[in-house]
Amino acid sequence: MRILDHSGAAVAALVAFLTFAGAAGAREHDLILRDGFDAGSLQPASRGEAARFLTQATFGPSEAAIDELADSDYDRWIDQQIALPATYALPYMRSVEGVTDPLAHLPFHRYRQAWFVAAASAPDQLRQRVAFALSEILVVSERGNTLGDDGLALGAYHDILVRDAFGTYRQLLEDVTLSPAMGRYLSMYRNRKPDAANNIQADENYAREVMQLFSIGLVKLNPDGSPVLVNGATVPTYDGSVVRALARVFTGWACHCAAGQDCSADPFVVETFTCSTEHSMVPYEAYHDRDEKRLFDGIVLGAGRDARSDLASALDALAQHPNVGPFLGRQLIQRLVTSNPSPAYVARVAQVFADDGHGVRGNLGAVVRAILLDPEARVGHRLAPATFGKVREPLLRVTALWRAFDVTWQSDTLFPDDREIHESHNQSPLYSPSVFNFFSPRHAPAGTLAGAGLVAPEMQIVSANFAIRLANDVDGRVFYGYAGGELEEVDPGVRVLHLERWRTWLATTGSGALIGRLDELLLGGGMSPALRQLIATRLAAIPASDTLARVQNAAYLIATSPEFATQR
Repeated sequence: MRILDHSGAAVAALVAFLTFAGAAGAREHDLILRDGFDAGSLQPASRGEAARFLTQATFGPSEAAIDELADSDYDRWIDQQIALPATYALPYMRSVEGVTDPLAHLPFHRYRQAWFVAAASAPDQLRQRVAFALSEILVVSERGNTLGDDGLALGAYHDILVRDAFGTYRQLLEDVTLSPAMGRYLSMYRNRKPDAANNIQADENYAREVMQLFSIGLVKLNPDGSPVLVNGATVPTYDGSVVRALARVFTGWACHCAAGQDCSADPFVVETFTCSTEHSMVPYEAYHDRDEKRLFDGIVLGAGRDARSDLASALDALAQHPNVGPFLGRQLIQRLVTSNPSPAYVARVAQVFADDGHGVRGNLGAVVRAILLDPEARVGHRLAPATFGKVREPLLRVTALWRAFDVTWQSDTLFPDDREIHESHNQSPLYSPSVFNFFSPRHAPAGTLAGAGLVAPEMQIVSANFAIRLANDVDGRVFYGYAGGELEEVDPGVRVLHLERWRTWLATTGSGALIGRLDELLLGGGMSPALRQLIATRLAAIPASDTLARVQNAAYLIATSPEFATQR
């Protein structure tokens, strides 16, 4: 019998962000460092602070990762992470599927498997976490336009995000644009120039979303992310005519056909996906619109240009737009650190996007560093405790639990509950319901948060049923999916938690020390007195000899608490 039953966990999960928001009034727009908070220090002040940083920068802290960071500093750790070789999905997927043919079908569950293995164990954690953040901004999903069960296409798309996570935004934008997965998802693949005689219009899908969601947004922004106002009204970044013009830029592209591959000579006549999805799409000039194109802000692409020239100029214009720094920077802050960054925080990150200090615009590695080392990221939980932080995404709750308890598995093949994790967690990698991701960056639950001008994007996928399922999921992992537990005996694909070290810790140091250590690991040292007392009371009711039950109950109560549901 758990001290916090499932209905209680559901209520706790639903009110988690409200608890975090407290009775806050209007959002604090600028943080001023106060005495006692040294935001300039790059050395973690405690194990809890090291865990907080790792919660923002990885798929969850582990005891080993905390030890490593405690002997280093944040800046050096970022350097080391950026220098690590990238962990890619496709080589892994082909290896476990036992295929060498680059065109061999790879079922989608192999992509999920690759993602979970990397999230749990890949050494390049920062790169993987940033790639996951980018996947929720530049969205491709299995649930759209023939991508269902195509692990090859989506594994290749994932690897673009991994490869470009620390590169330039301009390169990322081009690689995403020419990805066959994106081409199919937002119908740029085989997009034809207008032909009035045959009632053909250029497809506007990608043109609209690359502006609205991937680059400049709907309205012009100040460097701090606030909207530019003229006579009290926002200023649109583009209109319908620009969408139509940009759609004509994105005409004439189809998949690459490598030497020796059996592809149709003209994929616009005979559609084929037998060509490689790892290669960028290539132009077929007969289908590209060569007329003049008028884009936003007076930019004109003259007539007679080929597909590559038009594409390069259009992507240059998007990447150079002053909106991109605050638009992309704010969303990356939300995905890594806090849902409601101050305008000053956004402006500092946007400035690094504009110039990394070496004259490079859009250096994503420098942007990520700026986000993680910003004073607001490091001490915002103390300076603005009512408004700082974010609701943990469902997938990040799972990975945090795994990494905290040294997860292992006998078989890489996923346990069925993890293979279909979207059914319990409303989220799975590259499985969003639409191009607008699982949740909007501007989502504000009605009531206290909306009234205070605050957003909580992740709450858009939270429901009462979801909260109950999540509590049940934690129950299964902690009480049955541990080393020696029932689920491990049932299926070798179960991700197994290791609790022995904690049983030893408990027997050696006592319940208070156990709670304190788990507080550092799972909550960054921020456990409330109320939760600490709740856990202590529960553990006191369990016989001291039953160290396994005590450790399990402590882990369960933390992992189903509102405090774990929010990343501070």
